[in-house]
Amino acid sequence: MTTKIPQSVRWPIYLVLGLFLLVTAVFVIEFVVSTETEIVAKAEATPVLTADLYVSEVSALLENADPTKGAQLVEGYGCIACHRLGAENNIAPAFMGMAERAVSRRLPLIASAYIYESIVNPMAYIVEDYNPAMPQNYPERLTDSELGDIIAYLLTPDAH
Repeated sequence: MTTKIPQSVRWPIYLVLGLFLLVTAVFVIEFVVSTETEIVAKAEATPVLTADLYVSEVSALLENADPTKGAQLVEGYGCIACHRLGAENNIAPAFMGMAERAVSRRLPLIASAYIYESIVNPMAYIVEDYNPAMPQNYPERLTDSELGDIIAYLLTPDAH
């Protein structure tokens, strides 16, 4: 048995369905456009990888840097939780051997520039087999002096 919906009841249903489809279409279009805009903005903000990228910033940071203070800072900021203790479980690359790996990790960047970028822009390059778990607020948390000290420490063969 088929029941016919009276004409007077149909038009509100059509109106609601039409409005639903319109709102859905606007949402989908906004989502696609905003996603494309974000991708373009990220691509434009990503610097071109050259051998001298970050060199002037890093040189200034390393001028009076103290690797001993850097060792204390990686402990104080809790970096060892992932880069020492968590390295055994592939949470983050180990500090041990960092100076050697940094030389060729992200060519053409020099080792100090790679370490600098890894701290101030950790999403720029994700090391294979690791998840992007590095906090992204270190540029706000670290002073220039602290950043220089940490980079100096990580460039030493004693970093662990």
